[in-house]
Amino acid sequence: MMQSRRIEILMAAYNGAPYIGEQIDSILQQTDTNWHLTISDDGSTDGTDAIIDEYTRQYSDSVQRVCSGQRFGGAKAHFFWMTQQCEAEYIAYCDDDDTWKADKLEKLRNAMQDAESRLGSNTPILVFSDQTVTDEKLSVIAPSLMRYQKQYFEHFDYRSILMQNVVTGGAMMINRALAKLALECKDPSQVIMHDWWMAAVAARFGEIVYIDEPLGAYRQHGSNSVGAKNVGSAGYVRRMLSGLAHVRRALQRKKAQAAAFEQTYDARLNDADRVFLRGLKKPRSGPLFYWRKRDLIHGSHRLVGMMLLG
Repeated sequence: MMQSRRIEILMAAYNGAPYIGEQIDSILQQTDTNWHLTISDDGSTDGTDAIIDEYTRQYSDSVQRVCSGQRFGGAKAHFFWMTQQCEAEYIAYCDDDDTWKADKLEKLRNAMQDAESRLGSNTPILVFSDQTVTDEKLSVIAPSLMRYQKQYFEHFDYRSILMQNVVTGGAMMINRALAKLALECKDPSQVIMHDWWMAAVAARFGEIVYIDEPLGAYRQHGSNSVGAKNVGSAGYVRRMLSGLAHVRRALQRKKAQAAAFEQTYDARLNDADRVFLRGLKKPRSGPLFYWRKRDLIHGSHRLVGMMLLG
């Protein structure tokens, strides 16, 4: 039965000692109890490994630590490796510094099973929720990450996602069909982030389901590798204008990821897909390319930046 499928939670940890205990505790309090947590530490130096070992000792039936024998140096490669090792039907991704609401897994599972009942379990499906943006002490900065970052969620088009990701890894769950298809990636070094890649794959070949409710706290602190961005603020626009070289590099990474997407899934693409991907991956796509795709780009400032620099 579908209800019996256990959710495997993958946590890639690194120097998360101040917060990881709160995150694991929030998982232990889930109303959906049919889960297992696998934690991999990427060489922490702040005592994170000792905290993990204590939880695995206390909760040996539900919490496990795995060792890769290598250093990843970033979340993308770490989560890709963990996904490769996982054979579960459902996989939820977990950062070591957030916290989850008690009903998060229950609502993700319900949304996933509703989608699979409509589309079949062989369809690649990604389910994700909104999150509350908080400071390091979990005081609310913004009640909705999606609205804070002015991201669209009415419809998910893979072309839009390749230009601007809207899925946060710590808020998502995927099914086995998506994990299998996403791991076909021919050049993971060109992928920006695991969640970005999986979202694009799901949007093109399956379905993304969004739960318009914050089911966790997205904690902002000095060690965040990505972090939430208030893209509507004057400060954000000023930083972008003062860091045009950074924006240009970010656009080139998107182009490299689009090229990897085309290379990986070429046999499954149609002519319209190929036209789009070949236009996007060009060293200079040109203002007209982005103008014609303006309905897929979130925000006028992003559109202008792409037209000028991409």
